Amino acid sequence: MLKAMRKQEGFTLIELMIVVAIIGILAAIAIPNFIQYQMRSRTSEAKTNLSAIKTANLAFQAENRCYWSSTAVVPVPIPSNGALVAWPVLAATPGLKCFDNFGVATVATGTFTDIGFTPAGAVRYQYALGATAAVTAVGGPVRAACVGVIPGGAGVAPTIGFLAQAIGDLDGNSPGAIAGQGDFKVSDLSNVVNCQADDTIF
Repeated sequence: MLKAMRKQEGFTLIELMIVVAIIGILAAIAIPNFIQYQMRSRTSEAKTNLSAIKTANLAFQAENRCYWSSTAVVPVPIPSNGALVAWPVLAATPGLKCFDNFGVATVATGTFTDIGFTPAGAVRYQYALGATAAVTAVGGPVRAACVGVIPGGAGVAPTIGFLAQAIGDLDGNSPGAIAGQGDFKVSDLSNVVNCQADDTIF
C-alpha cells in the first residue's frame, strides 16, 4: 500500500502558480490587442458607408448637375459604446432638382433616400452630408475640412462640392474624445479620411 501511494503523481503548488502567472501574462497582452482589433473592425462600417454616400452623390450630380445635401444628421443621437442603432425610416422627398426648367439653380436638400443611400442594417455611426458652394478637399498636411461637424442642409446654390461625415462613439467616451472616437470624412475631391488627431488609433 505504501508503494502504491508513492506512485501517485500531481502538480505542486509552485507549478500551478507558475501556470496561472503565464496565463495572466498572456491575457494581459491579448485582451487589449483584441479590443483594439475590434474597434478597428468597427470603423470599416464608416469607411464603407461614406464611400457609398460619395458614389451616390456623384451619381446624383451626374443626373442633376449639382450635389445633394441632407436636411439632418442620422441617426440621432450618436450611438454610444459602439451600439448598433436602426437606420431611421425617412420618407423620400421626390422631385429634388438643382436646376429648374429655366436653368435657375435651386437648393437640393432632403434625406439620404433621395440619392439612393440606405445602409444595410443597423449602424454604429451618425452620418451627415452637406453640399458646398466650392469643391472640397479633405486631408493633407493641414488636414483641411477635418474640423467640426457638418450641418444639415447647406442651403447653397448651385452646389459644386460636398462633404460627408461619420461620427461614432465606440468606447463610451463622449464624442470628440480621442480614444474610441470615430470621425471620418469624405468629399468630392478625396477618399475617406480619418479625422482623428492621431491616425494610429484606428
